Amino acid sequence: MRYLVLALVALVVLGSLAMTGGSAWYLRSEAYRRSCADNLSRALELPADIGRVVPRSRTTREYQSVVVWLPDRRDRALSCERAIVSHTPTDADPDAYEIDLRGGSAEISTRTWLREDYRNLIQSGLRSGFSEGGLQKVTFEGMNLTFARERFQAALRGASGVLWFEGAQRGRVNIACHEFNGQTLIRPVFLQAEFSPRAGGVIVDRVELKVPRLPLAIVGLDGLVGAAVRTGSFEGSLTYEETGAGGRTLTVAGRCFELDLREWTRSFAARPWRGRASEIALHELRVENRRPVRLRFAGVLREIQLGDLLASAGLAGVSGTIALRVRDADISESGIVRFVASGECTDLSLESLTSALGWGRMSGNLRIQIDDLTIVDNRLASLNVEVRVDDALDSPNWIEGALLRELLARMLKIHLPPILPERIEYTRLGVKLDVRDEVLHLFGTHGPRQETIVTLRIFEQDWPLGEPEGRIDLAPWLDRLRARFAEEVQRRLQSRGFIGPPPPASGRADEQTVGRAEHGPG
Repeated sequence: MRYLVLALVALVVLGSLAMTGGSAWYLRSEAYRRSCADNLSRALELPADIGRVVPRSRTTREYQSVVVWLPDRRDRALSCERAIVSHTPTDADPDAYEIDLRGGSAEISTRTWLREDYRNLIQSGLRSGFSEGGLQKVTFEGMNLTFARERFQAALRGASGVLWFEGAQRGRVNIACHEFNGQTLIRPVFLQAEFSPRAGGVIVDRVELKVPRLPLAIVGLDGLVGAAVRTGSFEGSLTYEETGAGGRTLTVAGRCFELDLREWTRSFAARPWRGRASEIALHELRVENRRPVRLRFAGVLREIQLGDLLASAGLAGVSGTIALRVRDADISESGIVRFVASGECTDLSLESLTSALGWGRMSGNLRIQIDDLTIVDNRLASLNVEVRVDDALDSPNWIEGALLRELLARMLKIHLPPILPERIEYTRLGVKLDVRDEVLHLFGTHGPRQETIVTLRIFEQDWPLGEPEGRIDLAPWLDRLRARFAEEVQRRLQSRGFIGPPPPASGRADEQTVGRAEHGPG
């Protein structure tokens, strides 16, 4: 995006033309015009034309219809209707000059430019500002600037601004524009850039684009992060930085509105997550050398389909809708640095969930209240959840005998003989889950002392099952889920060109625990 800012400054080399001597008649002659065009071509190392030279005073020249071409004149690099160059001597720099640009356009795109073309053009135009007798300031008005590279495009129409140099080590440019990517704006887009000399050339240290609330499809954020975004809006800033070693970093921060989660999760999820976010505080989205490396945000996510989240774990066909209030989310290349949220899950069919697990089936409509969910460094630090089954209406809820035996063996370490009925009715089911450092404790929700988890009805008699005395280590099961999810994310990111090291496996995982996620805790 730096090239968008800097294309216009190529014309700064016109300053050297203002110092060309000669009489008044010669300044208006065809020979002088050709001489100026030749000087500009040599300075930029690109073909250039000047339509007319008008001397305004002894120290000011106006150059009209200026065009700079790409090599072999295959296309226009930029054009300017009028460039006014003024000699502005100071005590510190008697040879200083300024330029005023009016009208014109520049397109920098993969269609018209090669890398060495625009790099030479930019450096040729800027280097003179960092030397004695060089350019002091450029003002411009009514410039049309377009940058299109790979999947990103930005077009500024009627842009105005100023470029100036702060001594020999720093240059700055400020641009304002009321038309961005074809959208006319009430509030302007602002673009600021800083650049400095480096090893005989010029390096762009920082470019920041500040935009008012705009449709995401217009901002072009999708092209920068590799997501096909067509809905929602964004306001905030896009900051580009580069280092002398060739590294490039893009950082996005601001607020997003009315997002469709499917568009943002398609890059890494086995199944895009259906859901929406009415407003997200985007603290940081950082992309280094075209690879997303950090995401920090907070906000409310609604109508997330549980089956989409569990698809990577092999649990297909699970119903249920989730709403999450994310207080703090920090995600890096190595996984989840920190994630703190609360929320609820409704309309979760126990029959679809237990069928996906493969242990047996049970009926009922499950409601889950999440008071705390905290993940730190890819590990479940804490979880406080209450799970309840809605009261049965038309027919009693039931659980298959095989599933009951499996659950009692895994959760309560009770091993029943295989003599239970095929289906057993239950009247109430509720449990509180408390997890600390991936160790689970189960607590009841009903009964005389609120210690009953499930009440079975066998031969018209109620049989309460209470809290287990022990605890359950979830780490082996979670290790399998982590390994499976990391493998899927890495595969999808590689398929989209974001190649990087895979997230490290949990320190508690080993070869014996890496297996099918369907085995669950136990």
